[in-house]
Amino acid sequence: MSITVLKPGLLTTIQDLGRFHYQAKGFGTSGALDLYSHRLANWLVGNEENEATIEITLIGPTLLFQCSAVISICGADLSPTLNGIKIDNGRTLQVSNGDILSFSTIRNGSRAYLAVSGGIHSPSKFGSRSTDIRSKIGGQYGRPLKAKDRLLIPSSYLLHRIQWKLSPELHNHVTENRKVRFTKGKQFDLFTNSSHQAFISSDYQINKDSNRMGIRLNGPPLQLQTKKELITEGVAHGSVQVPPNGQPIILLSDRQTTGGYPKIAQIASADLPYLAQKKPGEMVSFEEITLQESQKLYGRMNHLMRVQKTIIKEGLKGVIQHGS
Repeated sequence: MSITVLKPGLLTTIQDLGRFHYQAKGFGTSGALDLYSHRLANWLVGNEENEATIEITLIGPTLLFQCSAVISICGADLSPTLNGIKIDNGRTLQVSNGDILSFSTIRNGSRAYLAVSGGIHSPSKFGSRSTDIRSKIGGQYGRPLKAKDRLLIPSSYLLHRIQWKLSPELHNHVTENRKVRFTKGKQFDLFTNSSHQAFISSDYQINKDSNRMGIRLNGPPLQLQTKKELITEGVAHGSVQVPPNGQPIILLSDRQTTGGYPKIAQIASADLPYLAQKKPGEMVSFEEITLQESQKLYGRMNHLMRVQKTIIKEGLKGVIQHGS
């Protein structure tokens, strides 16, 4: 029972919530960039949130299902079709042996998540199935999916068709357009006042060289008050570091574990799923908030997710069956 990759897409990887407790040994966390959509996709097929999903970036794959399976797709709308017929994001769907899932035009967002009931049976490495491309561990041999890859999944069935789907309002971070909220970074005070002002008041364009390590921005260069050598220290998901060319980089899931560039800002955790759906060429701007406000936003997001999980779990009670 499996999925065979007919076409791999641009960058299609297996991801879960990430690999923790090994950063001291030099391994990054990896994990889904849009953890919000990853969780929703899993819940819609009756999975726990840490089951591996397939993260699909900009150009989606073509996949052949070789067993019956219950699936869902959340996040970016990459015009998914099943056997050529359009299907919706945010739904629990039945696919059959021989069905072909494919993607075409990007309608919004940049990353979609495909979940399969029972999960994708990729080997766990250091407590995670997430693909770490630089370390070549996790997922499918530590690399993006390739044509002819075979992903093992359990068979699953819907005992009756599910009519409901997620309200678009529950995942509007994919389509909304607003400022990205941040708190001051550890080295914020080392930058000039004009750099503070530029970071807050300017629009920055997402560079085409952005990837799962970081979002590179083009805009007014940011400068330190005086040149200073910093001691390398740990970096976090959402840290905004500024290399010598003055162009900020927002660190993401595949970031390095340490860095010596000064950090002007730390993106609010609640806004990381929003950022993960931005594409190269799009513009972003920033709004400063306090640490307490950032914590409140994160608390609200987690509360909303707990409510959604409970509602979805209730709606799926007794509906999905596993096994041949």
